[in-house]
Amino acid sequence: MLQNKHSGRLRPHRHTSYAGLFFALVLVLVLLSAMSLAAEAAPANPQSGSVGLEGTVPGPAPTTSATILSPGNGLTTDTIPITVAGVCPADTFVTVTKNNIFAGAVACADDGTFSLQIDLFDGANVLVSQVTNALGESGPSSAPVTVYYDAPTLALPGGQAGKQLFLQMSTTILAGSPGQAISRTVTIVGGVGPYAVEWDWGDGNTTLSSQGNEGDVTASHAYSRPGTYAVIVRVTDTQGNSAFLQFVTVINGPVAVYGASNTSGLGALPGNLVGAWPLYLLAAFMVVFFWMGEQLEVRKLRRKHLLLQG
Repeated sequence: MLQNKHSGRLRPHRHTSYAGLFFALVLVLVLLSAMSLAAEAAPANPQSGSVGLEGTVPGPAPTTSATILSPGNGLTTDTIPITVAGVCPADTFVTVTKNNIFAGAVACADDGTFSLQIDLFDGANVLVSQVTNALGESGPSSAPVTVYYDAPTLALPGGQAGKQLFLQMSTTILAGSPGQAISRTVTIVGGVGPYAVEWDWGDGNTTLSSQGNEGDVTASHAYSRPGTYAVIVRVTDTQGNSAFLQFVTVINGPVAVYGASNTSGLGALPGNLVGAWPLYLLAAFMVVFFWMGEQLEVRKLRRKHLLLQG
C-alpha cells in the first residue's frame, strides 16, 4: 500500500505482484498433481521387506555364510518334505543343495533367518546352504549337515519296484519386470507317469498342467507388482507319490509405499504424494508471508498517515 501524495488516501502498492503469487501457487498445484498421478501409477509392493530395483548397483559379495540349525546332523526320517531352517546375512538369498544338487531357495527374512521345505533322496543327503546377493554374487558355503531318508518302496504293477520321484532345476533365482512373462522349467525324474504339475507363483495365482513322461516341464507367469516371490512346484505321479521344489522369483521396479491404517475405502495415500509435504508448506508460507507483509505495510502507512494529518 502507498499513500497518495495529493489526496492523502491509501492505495495498493504498485510493486506488489498478485499475479506473481497466483502464478507460483498454480505451479505448486501442477507439481502436486503430477506427483499424485505418478504415485497412483506406481504399483504397490506385495510383500513386506521386498525392494524394487530399477538399475544395477555394484556391491561387495557376501562374506558371511548361512548356518543350518535344523535339521540336526545325523537325523533319520521317513517323511518328506522336511524343513531346513537357520540364520543368514541380511539382504541375501539362501540356496540349499542336497548332494550338490539344487534342493530349494528362499529370501533371507528381515530378522536374519531362513526356512524352506525340501525333498530328500533315498539314503544319505548332505545339505549345504550358500548365500547370494541381489547381483548373484555368492558368499561362502555353510558347514554340511547330513540327513538320512528311508524312502518307502514304490510297487508297480507286475511286482516291479519303481524309482523315487524327485525334481531338478538348473536356474534357481530369476528376475524380471512387472507384466513380463517369466518362464520356469523343472525336470521330473522317476515316479510313474502321467504326472500332475501344480505351480504356486507366490502371488495368489496357480497353474495346473499334466505331463505324460519324465523330463522337462515349463510354465510361465507374469507378475503385476514388484516384489520377492516364493514359488513352489508340486508334482504328483499316477501312484500318488509327490515331489516338491521351492525357489525364488524377483520382480524389479519402483515400489510405492501405502499407508496400512487407511481403511476409509477411498484408497491408500501414495507415499510419493506424502513425500511432497515441502511443497504444501511452501504454498502455505507464500500466502501467509505475503498477507503478513501487506498487513505490516498497511500499519506503517496508517501510522504515517495519522502523523501527517496531525
